[in-house]
Amino acid sequence: MTNAVVTHAVRTPIGRASPDKGMFRDTRADDLSADLMRSLVDTSGIDPHLIDDVRWGCVQQQGEQGLDVARNAVIIADLPVEVGGVTINRNCASSLQAINDCAVNIAAGCEDVQIAGGVEHMHHVPMDKDYDPSPRLFVKNSEAMMNMGLTAEYLSIKYDIGRQQQDEFACRSHERAEQAIRSGGFADEVISTWGRDDAGHRMRLTRDQCVRADCSVDGLSGLRPVFNPNGGSVTAGNSSPLSVGAAAVLMMSDHRAKELGLPPIARVVAMAVAGVEPCEMGIGPVPAVHKVLKRAGMTLDDIDCIEVNEAFAVQVLSVLKLLKIDEQRVNTRGGAIAIGHPLGASGCRISVSLLHRMRSEGCRYGLATMCVGQGQGVATIFERMGD
Repeated sequence: MTNAVVTHAVRTPIGRASPDKGMFRDTRADDLSADLMRSLVDTSGIDPHLIDDVRWGCVQQQGEQGLDVARNAVIIADLPVEVGGVTINRNCASSLQAINDCAVNIAAGCEDVQIAGGVEHMHHVPMDKDYDPSPRLFVKNSEAMMNMGLTAEYLSIKYDIGRQQQDEFACRSHERAEQAIRSGGFADEVISTWGRDDAGHRMRLTRDQCVRADCSVDGLSGLRPVFNPNGGSVTAGNSSPLSVGAAAVLMMSDHRAKELGLPPIARVVAMAVAGVEPCEMGIGPVPAVHKVLKRAGMTLDDIDCIEVNEAFAVQVLSVLKLLKIDEQRVNTRGGAIAIGHPLGASGCRISVSLLHRMRSEGCRYGLATMCVGQGQGVATIFERMGD
């Protein structure tokens, strides 16, 4: 069987989705995507004529993210006209799905050298912009299924995850992300990217904007619940912020990587997707992880390194509780609550962070998993290769 491998993994710094302070407030999503694709090609040294396709995740595919933002970005990046581009939408897991699709293509002997990744500009194209669901969607489901914050509140009740525990986890995310920034933990994965500082000066940026060095549990405890003001526990502080960013990996077959002299970081071992009730959207990683472990012939004891996307603290804590995973094993450099959750980019972002963690920590197997709006979960297992 042909193995799909990752040779390079990079991302932009993640910015806040803010019209006044967002560091990508006047940077377009297609331009941000193109600049990252170009950086990936230049950093890897690969001949761009060898790239068969670009598979790019994006959730809100309209405006500057519309009409196949993947292909538009390929053209803006001045990649050869022969390089294809397709935009993929599995909500929050869009770019993890892009990675999985590339792996399938490689294993099937179709496209070989590919770029997988994704982008989201949640300031320029808001998450719910022009969304118009059919009334039939709610024949068997409450309209609350479309409100991710309310599904998080449901998990809090069902799995008995209180406000204190959520705030402590959120604070831990900021502390670990800040520690990673200060220690250079993100240095190999974050590509210096043009943006603006708070004063509006154009400059090269490398630091994730939403990470707060001054985060404290006491400070978080003073925030009011957002989605259920009367008795809720989910706040802006223990949820992921609206964000802007992009992430990308270079993938190919193991034999092509050997031919090109590009040492692989890791190979894709197995992948899985699963559906759950939309009202408890956040629990999707649980069946997805069970399925991917079965396909790989592994157990969680075999996994050294785990990244779970932090849409909400309560969502991660519920998943860890059901899977019986010690939270100290997860997101050791912080997660989306601190770093940010640019929807279409997040699946690749957690994979990029996972792959660099695996290398620096000497881990053999790593797991990336995330919940998905409307009730899904996606999981992918990687095996580290090389030194």
